[in-house]
Amino acid sequence: MTWCQKTSKYRFVGLDSQDIEFDELNEKKDEFFIIDVRSPGELEYQGHIPNAHNIPLSELDEAMALDDEAFSEKYGFDKPKEEDTVVTLCQKGGRARKAREVLVAAGFITRVYGGSFEDWKANGGDVEFGKE
Repeated sequence: MTWCQKTSKYRFVGLDSQDIEFDELNEKKDEFFIIDVRSPGELEYQGHIPNAHNIPLSELDEAMALDDEAFSEKYGFDKPKEEDTVVTLCQKGGRARKAREVLVAAGFITRVYGGSFEDWKANGGDVEFGKE
């Protein structure tokens, strides 16, 4: 979709958002709604970024279609608001980019942590285990 590139006069929320890097995410992680799209088993075994919420990529489209109450009941945390900036991540970045497509279609401003969890660990970021 070349008409969505930054150089175009057409802009679609999130599609041309810049990736986020470790330093910015680490410094401002409390300002973002972070969604880790890895499987629960991956998070259990490898840990997760503090303040990250787990919604597996396979559930993301359906999750964003839920009303706020049903979402909170299913996932145990509040659904992001449209004014939130959402950051997606996974293990290496591929699923995070697919998640951005889903979230942009749902109306969210979305950035991708391209290096994802591997980059987070390589840079010495804090890792938590247990329920996010």
